[in-house]
Amino acid sequence: MNLDLFTAKLGGLPQQIKKMVLRQFLVATILFLLLVINYSMALGMSLLIGFGSVIGGFLLAFPIAKTNIKGQPGSAVVINLIKAELVKLLFIIVTLWAAFKFYDDIQPFGLVLGLAISALMSGLAISKLDKN
Repeated sequence: MNLDLFTAKLGGLPQQIKKMVLRQFLVATILFLLLVINYSMALGMSLLIGFGSVIGGFLLAFPIAKTNIKGQPGSAVVINLIKAELVKLLFIIVTLWAAFKFYDDIQPFGLVLGLAISALMSGLAISKLDKN
């Protein structure tokens, strides 16, 4: 899979964000395999649902947050960021609702673990991006 081709459709991601997404996929894969081998497939799937909802929400919201036009007032930039965060939260809520509605064997521990690790990794990548 060519990540540059995929991210070009999103309006282009900064290099640090691309690394964050790739690392999240790598961590999710490793944790999924560990949980499936040591515990159960249901726990692994719950972890992937948690990771997927945060990553999907981020990728869906990124183009909205990036729609800043040169010379735009600061308030418009903040409004775009708020819209992007709202889209991300709505995506996460709908994904989690669908998981609870349609997946009967959901494991709350795996779901929360996936959500927490993915959100922490996203926050670390963005805080590192701000320092650069």
